[in-house]
Amino acid sequence: MAPSPTPWLLGPAEGVAEQRLFCFPHAGSGASAFAAWRPHLPQGIGLYAVQPPARENRLGDPMPDSVDELARQAARALGPLLGPSYTLFGHSFGGLLAHALARELRALGHPLPRALLISSTRPPHLPDDAALHTLPDAELLGRLRDVGGVPEPLLRHEEFVRRLLVTLRTDLRLATEYRPAPDPLPCPVRIFGARDDRVVPPDCLDGWRQYSDGNFGVHVGAGDHYAVYRVPGDLFTAITSSVLPHPRPPGPRARSSAGAPSSQGDLRP
Repeated sequence: MAPSPTPWLLGPAEGVAEQRLFCFPHAGSGASAFAAWRPHLPQGIGLYAVQPPARENRLGDPMPDSVDELARQAARALGPLLGPSYTLFGHSFGGLLAHALARELRALGHPLPRALLISSTRPPHLPDDAALHTLPDAELLGRLRDVGGVPEPLLRHEEFVRRLLVTLRTDLRLATEYRPAPDPLPCPVRIFGARDDRVVPPDCLDGWRQYSDGNFGVHVGAGDHYAVYRVPGDLFTAITSSVLPHPRPPGPRARSSAGAPSSQGDLRP
């Protein structure tokens, strides 16, 4: 198996790369968040799990100081790998990065993605007011526990927790500061959410409409903030269906309801 051509990707693409799916993980996490997707991808989709700096196998790489700079670095690294047909997907913080990358690729003259898929991500003009990145360590860890953001056994490892908090704080701060102009993208924009999401309530997801030129849809499925990682599942199926040729707009939005905590991931966005 050939090695990844860039540290921005965790391993080689999985599957036939007729349609290339570039996936960006949530705050504090890395490309391995998408490991469970690999065996379940429909034929014809190649998974390109993107590894941002300062996590997993890139712990020594400094994190840029803005989402836009992160997108510029990603565009330089990933631009040559886009291929004739590609899709960008991001979950939570990764949704902001996918959006910023699409804008950067357009500015550089690259073809736009056949679709921009954003999952459980607050629209940039509707940030969470909690300023979680400013909380003391104990309180931030408490929030993580409240939403099941990290498996409890991992939180017993002091070095892991120290590194996690540094990366998580940076991601949360960058998300809070990301304020792009609406500047609608002329490509399909599909937004996904979960009915029981306590981190990013589905009622806010329609706010992404102003970042699209009109080819826009929202799909709200079952589960909590991290349901997108569980396969097989409703959200995974809806997302991968949007990657294949001729994606149909997602179905009607569902109402938000209170839900149980999730088992992996970040706090917000």
